Amino acid sequence: MQSPPKTVIITGAGSGIGRATAVAFADDDWKILLVGRRSEKLEETKAELKDPSAAHLASLDVGEAGAMEAAAADFAAVVGGIGALVANAGINPQRSIATETDDQHWEETLRVNLTGCHRSCKAALPYMQGQGGGAIVTLGSIAGQVGMAERAAYGPSKAAVIEYTRNLAIDYARDRIRANCVCPGFVITDINRDWLEDLPETVHAQLLAKHPLGLGTPEDVAAAILFLCRPESRWITGVDLSVDGGYTAH
Repeated sequence: MQSPPKTVIITGAGSGIGRATAVAFADDDWKILLVGRRSEKLEETKAELKDPSAAHLASLDVGEAGAMEAAAADFAAVVGGIGALVANAGINPQRSIATETDDQHWEETLRVNLTGCHRSCKAALPYMQGQGGGAIVTLGSIAGQVGMAERAAYGPSKAAVIEYTRNLAIDYARDRIRANCVCPGFVITDINRDWLEDLPETVHAQLLAKHPLGLGTPEDVAAAILFLCRPESRWITGVDLSVDGGYTAH
């Protein structure tokens, strides 16, 4: 049976885990579609790749109806198919408890994190079906696996991504399409570095204590994502993999 092409769509590729994932795939000689809202951030990611010419860019909102379908079609036409999708795009614009979570924040978080994931997968799946297989990795979070303070919208959105991924794994196994969810712990990125540094010393110490291996880096998560898209993981599907330095082992 013909192997899926080494072509991948990575959403949320402009920074953090998405950018590190793009670098990891580029180092493994994949052709890549970098997807994100800000074209200048995608250009920065492209410039970091081993072979920038192997990267294509699509500036769009994954939650917008039809946007991912058009981008996937253009990419597949150029590179000859879609072998993998990393549905990484996500937001957490407000850390709040339920009574302080307004409708706008709730709906926007679900629109990007859950609906955006669905629309990304829906766009890539037909190409994988037509070529005899592929791999999907969605990005959940430990906040979708365990309860956390002030994650009234974010936590449920990521829990839903985990369950959505399980359903993909069951529904598309017959097409030799695997679907797995990577759930990072607290990762030091450009976006949350200031937040981490501003935590009171006692709170920061408590956070570190919950990660027996310490806080992670985007590269730690990217390595797991790449593995789940490679042939070595051919018998793994429907998994929510905690990449969290031991956080959820407690």
